[in-house]
Amino acid sequence: MLNETSFLTAALDSETKLEAILNTITDGVIAIEKNGHIQLFNPAAEKLFGYRREEILGQNVSILMPAPDHVAHDGYIANYVQTGIKKIIGIGREVTGKRKDGTVFPLYLSIGDALLNQERMFVAVVHDLTRQKLDKEALQASEERFRDVAEMTGEWLWEQDTEGCYLYSSSAVSQILGYQPEEILGKSYLSLLTEEDKQHWATKLPPTHDVREPFHRLVNRYRHKDGHEVFTESTGKPFIGQDGQLLKWLGVDHDITVRKRYLDALHLRDRAIEAVSVGINITDASDKKNPTIYLNPALSRITGYTKEELQGKDMEILQGPDTDKTVIGEISRALREGRGCEVVLKNYRKDGTPFWNELLISPVHNEAGKLTHFIGVQSDVTERRRAQEERHELEIAKQIQSSLLPKAPLKVDGFQVAGVCLPATHVGGDYYDYYYSQDTLNIVIADVSGHSVGAALLMAGVRNTLKAESRKTDPLAPDRGSAEILHVLNELLHDDLNGSDMFISMFYMRYHPALRQVCYSNAGHNCPLWLAADGNQCRELDAEGMVIGVRKDVFFEEKCILLQPGDKILLYTDGITEAQNRAGEFFGVDRLSELFAAQRCESPQASIDNILAALRKFCGGQPFSDDVSLVVLNVGFQE
Repeated sequence: MLNETSFLTAALDSETKLEAILNTITDGVIAIEKNGHIQLFNPAAEKLFGYRREEILGQNVSILMPAPDHVAHDGYIANYVQTGIKKIIGIGREVTGKRKDGTVFPLYLSIGDALLNQERMFVAVVHDLTRQKLDKEALQASEERFRDVAEMTGEWLWEQDTEGCYLYSSSAVSQILGYQPEEILGKSYLSLLTEEDKQHWATKLPPTHDVREPFHRLVNRYRHKDGHEVFTESTGKPFIGQDGQLLKWLGVDHDITVRKRYLDALHLRDRAIEAVSVGINITDASDKKNPTIYLNPALSRITGYTKEELQGKDMEILQGPDTDKTVIGEISRALREGRGCEVVLKNYRKDGTPFWNELLISPVHNEAGKLTHFIGVQSDVTERRRAQEERHELEIAKQIQSSLLPKAPLKVDGFQVAGVCLPATHVGGDYYDYYYSQDTLNIVIADVSGHSVGAALLMAGVRNTLKAESRKTDPLAPDRGSAEILHVLNELLHDDLNGSDMFISMFYMRYHPALRQVCYSNAGHNCPLWLAADGNQCRELDAEGMVIGVRKDVFFEEKCILLQPGDKILLYTDGITEAQNRAGEFFGVDRLSELFAAQRCESPQASIDNILAALRKFCGGQPFSDDVSLVVLNVGFQE
């Protein structure tokens, strides 16, 4: 506006030129005599004040600028000259203008002096500030409303200088960090951060005064006045002056501590779901087809289907020809009724291999109680189910095995016998028996390769066959010996044993009390220990022979010895001699022999109990790694 005034002053030598110039200027231009009368009034001034030129020329300028911006009596400009108007020539100021209709409005006034027709004149250039005032007031009102809303929503408004120190802080800082606004004024924002974040931002961000770009949703970790961590989401904008210099920073922080912890918990939950070994899928309950909308990697590993292949599909894709229809019906009813269920069913992988799936379905409801999703937890329990079936089979085998063993020690005038079988698992491959028939004591101990129902059934067959063969009588044929009986057993059982990849080691002896004679044969079993009444060391009873079931037409040797009152015989399986202590040392035959020799005066049952106690002590309380069976015969026993 001052440039326009200077330009106008330079053009006053020509009224024509002056008129043309005045018509193009958008601000009001008024020429005033020393006595305050208006001599020039351009079109912009007419529009601004509402007067036509002919109405205003010659009028005192006070009609346009009422008190307090003029002297009350006439001679407005003259009085201004007298009271110091010369001091404001060339200097702009804000004054109040008055229109023809009486309304007042803000003006920006610039005054210069010039010679017009050899007469000193004052030239005033006026600019309407109404719009600027309204805009400024609107901006101020908007800022106040924004601050009020921010205060209500808990937003922390702040201003920082070029070094990041607070110039202003809204009261929300007390809700977020526990400080009063005046407590943080002059402090750097870094001083309020946690030590970890302080070091992070101090090294990662350039100095505040070098930053010119705004930032959005920057997550900060502050330290609350009471010491706990506070997470905020910060947005800031630099305030740049006309000379391009950074003046300050304006910003807002929003407390996201609760949201951050909730999101962290969700992320942790998501990572846990992704990491678990069980398969998890989530289906959309609002769709009758229950399509899968999420599945974790474990479900893909279990089923062989990729995430893309299962996404949007019903899990019935895993069902097959042998899937139990009753279980499928239970799942369908649960889904229709919006309830959970827990079932085990046979499913099929992508490659067609079956597996047993333990499925747990749980419904999910929203806050209004409406069913929205189903969560399925699927576990491959094939091995567990197989183990359960095997345990069931072993329980059956255990019952079979226990039914085969003698129920109590056998006591007859002239001898006493007792035995025990301790399986390493639910059922063992060991077997022993003793029975008195036709004035003959039969004792057998055996070890079947295998721990199953099949092995138990096989041993039952062996027992029955052995008893049948040992009790056969033929008046035209001599008495059948132990070797012949083992030969018959091998011939009868070879095909069954060979077909099942099993074999049997066995030691069989027959004691004739009247003759005090023991005849025995060995089919590849551990040699029993014989403790003679007149000796202090044990001797082994051995005879040539191969385990039963390897091949046919095997030769079994039969040997006989005479026993004296006080003799003892111990039959055992390799579970006792191959037992190990914690150092890996075997119990061994020598240790067993010494221990048995110390049982000379003990009954068969007491001898067994003492040997087992010593074995458990040797093993240090560890479970036996193999079955342990013992049979003890005392000769010349008296009640």
